[in-house]
Amino acid sequence: MKVKEYRFFAADFETTVYENQTNTAVWAAAFAELFTDKVTIKGSIQDFFKAITTLEGNLCIYFHNLKFDGMFILDYLFRSGNYTQALTGFDENDVTHTRYLNETEMKSKQFKVVISDRGQWYKIIIKHGRRFIEFRDSLKLLPFSLSAIGKAFKTKHQKLEMNYKGFRYPNCEIPENDKMYIENDVYVLKEALEIMFTRGHKKLTIGSCCLSEYKKIIGEWDFKQFFPNVQEIEINENRFNACNVDEYIRRAYKGGWCYVVKGKENKIFTNGTTADVNSLYPSVMHSESGNRYPVGKPTFWKGDYLPNICECDEIYFFIRIKTRFYLKKDKLPFIQIKGNPLYRGTECLETSDVYDKHTGKYYTHYYSDGIKHDTRQILTMTQTDFKLFLEHYNVVDFEILDGCYFLTEIGIFDGYINHYAEIKKNAKGAERTLAKLFLNNLYGKFATSTQSNFKVAYFENDIVQFFPVPANDKQPGFIPVGAAVTSYARNFTIRAAQQNYHGIDKPGFIYADTDSIHCNLSPDEITGIKVHDTNFNCWKLEAGWNIGFFIRQKTYIEHVTHEDLKPIPNPYYNIKCAGMPKHCKDLFIMSVVQPWKTEPFKYLEYLEDLEQNEYDYIMQPRKITDFDIYFNVPGKLRPVTMPGGVVLKDTSFVMHPVHEKNKNVIFEAPDGYAEDFNSEF
Repeated sequence: MKVKEYRFFAADFETTVYENQTNTAVWAAAFAELFTDKVTIKGSIQDFFKAITTLEGNLCIYFHNLKFDGMFILDYLFRSGNYTQALTGFDENDVTHTRYLNETEMKSKQFKVVISDRGQWYKIIIKHGRRFIEFRDSLKLLPFSLSAIGKAFKTKHQKLEMNYKGFRYPNCEIPENDKMYIENDVYVLKEALEIMFTRGHKKLTIGSCCLSEYKKIIGEWDFKQFFPNVQEIEINENRFNACNVDEYIRRAYKGGWCYVVKGKENKIFTNGTTADVNSLYPSVMHSESGNRYPVGKPTFWKGDYLPNICECDEIYFFIRIKTRFYLKKDKLPFIQIKGNPLYRGTECLETSDVYDKHTGKYYTHYYSDGIKHDTRQILTMTQTDFKLFLEHYNVVDFEILDGCYFLTEIGIFDGYINHYAEIKKNAKGAERTLAKLFLNNLYGKFATSTQSNFKVAYFENDIVQFFPVPANDKQPGFIPVGAAVTSYARNFTIRAAQQNYHGIDKPGFIYADTDSIHCNLSPDEITGIKVHDTNFNCWKLEAGWNIGFFIRQKTYIEHVTHEDLKPIPNPYYNIKCAGMPKHCKDLFIMSVVQPWKTEPFKYLEYLEDLEQNEYDYIMQPRKITDFDIYFNVPGKLRPVTMPGGVVLKDTSFVMHPVHEKNKNVIFEAPDGYAEDFNSEF
C-alpha cells in the first residue's frame, strides 16, 4: 500500500474574547512549515483556508490543543456550505451503524473528524481534490503546555504573554507585540515538532511512538510471539463469564493507588517528607525489579483451587474469586469495586459489607427490589494483587471460581528502557525530555482496549454539536502485561506506605498518589524504602514540608521548604486538586499569604492585571483549612460553544463533594454480624 507523503506545519488561531459576546471569530491565523523560518499570519479563518488550499501536496497541520482550534475549523466547514461529512450508514433514529468513510472512499470536499466518546480530539481530515489536508492535535504527541515545551525542549523561541481580551475582529490591525506573541507560539511548536520528526517520531500519539520504538528494538517477530492478540482467543465455556481472554483479564486491570488514611483527612500536619519513585512504571518493568511478565497464550482452570504450577516462579496467574473481606488491623486498604452502586468506585474499601448512612453501620445483607442479597463480591485479580489482598484482608466465605496462568519472561523491556534511561541520565534539554516521555508512556499501550466509541459532528442552532456512536473495533494491547505492570506498581507503592504507617494517631504515612508517599516523618525516619536520586526501584526524597493538609484523593496542600533534602530560599505552597487551574491555585494562595501587605510595590502590577472579582477574592484573608469541600475560587475558564467556534468564559472552580452511594437499597443484619466489621477480627 502506498504511503501518503505529507508536508508538515505548525499552526495557531487567536480568537475574539470580549465581554458579553454572543459569537466568536478568528482574528489571527498563523502557520509555518516545519524546517522553514517563515511564519504566515492571516487575518481570518477564511483567508487561512484560502492560503492552505492553494499549497501543493498533502498537508498535515498541527494545532496544540485541537479541541479548541478544531471547533473553529468545523464551524467554518459547516458554515461554508462547500463541505460535507464523509459518513455512511447514518440514521438519526439509530446511529449504531454510523461510520466515517475510509480515506480511500472519501470524495473531494468531504471531511471527517476523529474524536473519542470522551471528547479526546485526534484529527480532522479533509479531502480537497485528490489530496488531503489533515489537522492533528500536537498535545497528544507532546503532552505539555506550550510554555512547558519551550522550557523543556529549550527551543530557540519561548512562549510570550498577551492579553487575550480586547476589541479585535477578523482582519483587524495586529500590533507588533501581539504579532510577536503569535509568531512565537507557532515557532515553539514548530521547533519541538522538528526535534520529534528528526528522530522519526511521527505517530499520532506519544504512546504510539513508544510502541513503534519498542517493536524496532525487540523485533516484530518476537513481539508477535510474546504478545499475541488475546482478544482473538475465545473462551467457549460460559462458566468463565467472559467471551475471550482480553475480556477476562481486563477486569483485573486497575490504575494507580491513590489514598488518604482514614482519620487523617482535613488535619494540619507538620514536619513532613514527600518521597517519589524514580520512574515507577519503567522501574517495575525492568529486570532489576525481579518482576516477571506474562507472555504467549494462557491456560485456564475452573474450580476452588490454585493449581500447583501457580507456585512456580516462572508462572503469572490471574484469578477470579468470590468472598467477603475485612481489612486487618493496622493494614492499609487498596481494593476498589467499580460499577456497583453499593460502593464508591474510587474508595479503597475496608470491607465488602455495605454501609447505611442512616444508621452509621455496616451490613452483611441488603434488599434491592425486594430481593435479599449478601455482600460477597466477585473480584478478578492479578497474581500480585491477590497475594497482597490476602496479606491485608481477612476473607470470609472465600471461593476461587476460576483463573488462568501464563509462562513468563524477565528483561523483555530492558533494551528499550536502558536505551532511554541512559539518554535521560546523560542528556539535557530536548533529549532528556524525550527520554522521559519514552520511558513513561510505553506501558499504557499494552492496556489499550478494543473500545473505539467516537463522536460525530453536526451543525444545529447555528453551532457545532456532537452525538456519540458506539464502536468496538480497535486493535487491543496485550492486557496481561498492562494489568501486571500497574499491579506491580501499586504493590511497590503500597508496601512502602505500609512500612511507614504506624497508626492513625502516630506520625507516619498519610497519603499516596500512584508513585509518591507523603508522611509526617523526617527523612531519616522513613523506613523500608531504598533512597537514590536516579536509580530504578528507588525513591527520591523529593520535598520536605512544614505544613501538610490532605482532603481526599488528588486534593492536598503542602508548604514546601526543602527540595532534595536541601532548604530552598523561597518556600512555596504546592497545591494538588483535580480539575483546578493554576490561576485558581495562585489566587487562593495569594488570599492566604497576602504578600502585598509586606511588599506593596512588588505586587502592584499583579493586582492591576486581575479581574475585579479576582481582586476582591484575594483581598479576603483565608486560612489553609478553607481549602475544603465547597471551596470556591474564581479564575477558571469554561469553554462555551457559540457561532464561530468556542470561547473560554470566566467562571469559578468549586470543590464538590463525592457522590453518595446506597440510595436504593434497604439493609439488614439478621444475625447482628459485622455491624462493626472490625469486631470479629
